[in-house]
Amino acid sequence: AQSGQAKNLWSVGDKTPIAINGKVGALTINGTYYAIILGFDHNSSVEGGNSLHFQIRKDANGKDIAFVDREYLDTGSPAAFRMHTSNNNSGGWNNSYMRKTICPAFLAALPADWQNIIVACTKYSDNTGGGNDTASKVTSTQDKIWLLSEFEVQGKRTYANSAEQNYQKQYDYYKNGNSKIKYKHNDTGSACIWWLRSVQATPSYFFCGVATDGSASIYSANFSLGFAPGFKVA
Repeated sequence: AQSGQAKNLWSVGDKTPIAINGKVGALTINGTYYAIILGFDHNSSVEGGNSLHFQIRKDANGKDIAFVDREYLDTGSPAAFRMHTSNNNSGGWNNSYMRKTICPAFLAALPADWQNIIVACTKYSDNTGGGNDTASKVTSTQDKIWLLSEFEVQGKRTYANSAEQNYQKQYDYYKNGNSKIKYKHNDTGSACIWWLRSVQATPSYFFCGVATDGSASIYSANFSLGFAPGFKVA
């Protein structure tokens, strides 16, 4: 990645195994899962060049997965895969429970060699929330582990702040037509809804997600849904 030669060695969609071991929210993850290459030098003018962007996407059998916990589609324990512990999107991605608690726990569950090469990535998102589609709400954060945005997956805006796409690009993996559907990591016969970091521009209590058929959708912030983190190596 640092030499700029990664794209000459691998292709978008190639995968690499990672042994994950640790408690992430309400879920203890202990197994080998595969990170797939989402893109090379993705959105380099904003997010930096000479880099590889990954998403945890597959299990050992090659099934597309997201992590789900015992609270899936529920609002019980605050430790679960929620955007917020209460039903609001105030503070947007920046101040979300997902960003501040779940994502750091996932980083800590990765092997040390991966932790050492994952670098902070500049990501733009609506970091205010609160129910208005206002361009000034879209600002940057520095994240080692993050969720994808609506535009990065779908390539169009449906529910997110309309200004997010000014700073984002669709990942090549999804632009190439690969499936957006993910299945429960512990029940790969069942598709699951998975979270995105974009807030719904209006009203004030939803975040964006990807529905079980791969389409754009929105969900209450305090529901536990599928967790499919991304990260950058550079």
